[in-house]
Amino acid sequence: MNTQTTRSSEIGPWGLLPISARQSSQRERLAKRRGLIFDLDDTLYPRERFIRSGFAAVANDLQRRHGVPAGLVFKILSRSFTQGATGREFQVVCAELNLSTREIPYMLRVFRAHKPNLWLPYESSETLRKLRADGWRLAILTNGLPSVQAAKVAALALAPMVDTVVYAEAAAPGGKPDAAAFQAVLDRLDLPADRCVMVGDDPNCDIAGARAAHLRTIRLARPDVAVTPGNEADLVIGNIADVPKLAGGLLELVALDAA
Repeated sequence: MNTQTTRSSEIGPWGLLPISARQSSQRERLAKRRGLIFDLDDTLYPRERFIRSGFAAVANDLQRRHGVPAGLVFKILSRSFTQGATGREFQVVCAELNLSTREIPYMLRVFRAHKPNLWLPYESSETLRKLRADGWRLAILTNGLPSVQAAKVAALALAPMVDTVVYAEAAAPGGKPDAAAFQAVLDRLDLPADRCVMVGDDPNCDIAGARAAHLRTIRLARPDVAVTPGNEADLVIGNIADVPKLAGGLLELVALDAA
């Protein structure tokens, strides 16, 4: 066999294919591959469930160590969270129950280390199932302490539903919106940016970060989040169940833009 021929051709169904045909075939295979990258908190499940799960763990710990009724502690923490003291809940507990503020670092460790009591909403599990059945490669890209986020992923039983989970702060300082975080998940999926769509709720970390990394974007709208028009996602949806019927159209737009 001619050596030059073997280098410039490959075997196809009907014999040798020239390089141009091989390259075209590779492009077609790549065009059929597509990926969806999901944020975790407030996208695949409501983050408030994790907060309240952590409050329950802290309340039970304070009851065990100090004899303070767990129900009372949980009530104070929940009230603080919903009535303007977000981020200062442990300080409020110490003030109202006359506990030393030296308890705060310990409460924070209990909160972060607890085993979350979480469940994945039906809409999220069905969305992931439909997308995987339709051939999408799926990933989760999440900010937060990797150990805490891994506990959430385990509690939600998400690992078998996706191809990969990337903890953004392990990939880049501060995580999203750093471009390195998005590149890390693209590398895991083995896909280029123009074959992937980012789905998230945060206009800065999820949407602006993904756009800067050249991904198409879908924002899951939240009533407490306002976005200036120039910074909006390619699509805004009110329910994650809308993703399977809309995401493919975004990648078709990418192909049209490139044509």
